[in-house]
Amino acid sequence: MSTVTQIITDAFRQSNLVAVGVEPTAAEQTEALRYLGRIVRSVFGNEAGEQLVPFPIGDTGISRPSGYPGWDQVPDNDWFVPKNTKIVANIDSSVNLFLHPIPNNGSRFGVIDVQGNFATYPVTVTGNGRLIQGAQSIVLDVNSTNSEWFYRDDLANWLKYAPIVIDDTFPFPEEFDDYFISMLAMRLNPSYGVMIDQQSSQMMIRSKTQLRARYKQEEPMMAEIGLLRLSKLAIDRDQWGDNYWPYNPNSMFEKGWPW
Repeated sequence: MSTVTQIITDAFRQSNLVAVGVEPTAAEQTEALRYLGRIVRSVFGNEAGEQLVPFPIGDTGISRPSGYPGWDQVPDNDWFVPKNTKIVANIDSSVNLFLHPIPNNGSRFGVIDVQGNFATYPVTVTGNGRLIQGAQSIVLDVNSTNSEWFYRDDLANWLKYAPIVIDDTFPFPEEFDDYFISMLAMRLNPSYGVMIDQQSSQMMIRSKTQLRARYKQEEPMMAEIGLLRLSKLAIDRDQWGDNYWPYNPNSMFEKGWPW
């Protein structure tokens, strides 16, 4: 797997901004890292994967409506995080989150600490049959955490891609390095008064097409509630009643319950 540093160095080499065997300066790396982070974030939900759907956990700071979102922490002890979900945490005690047991290649997961209290109330994220950052579980204990991961089926591992730091291993497979190297080179070039050549542009287009094909996901369609015949059609599980109207009435499994 490539490193973030290698992606940045190759981007500088792409347009001959540095000589062979010469590393970009610290200032150049800092600038390129900022651009690369934007590029990686912009890929998700566009070239790769789906948009993240917010899911509230905890009710600290929520005054209206009364009782929203209907649970103190997680919905129940058998609940897991649905695919492509961003946990919006307003917690007043520690929480355990279990990721989807059968994620799609390229599925995403995010957490944001709205109350800024993860140091006081750490959140444990368990891979639930998969790894997350190479471990069975991780602990989020930094206040105001706002991080995102995506799932690589070839590694059975959830990899962190935001925020990205200079010492990270690059989260995408090496076969897509050309796309990110070329995109970063195109972003850097105007500052140096150069343009990327056509050969590099064609390589980027090829790699982009492959990236989109690899991480294409099925997008579920909304179903009429009157057409569903589920094993459990309870107000607290399928519809969430009128108190939780945005919930998608698709299969129970995709909502985070097994039955």
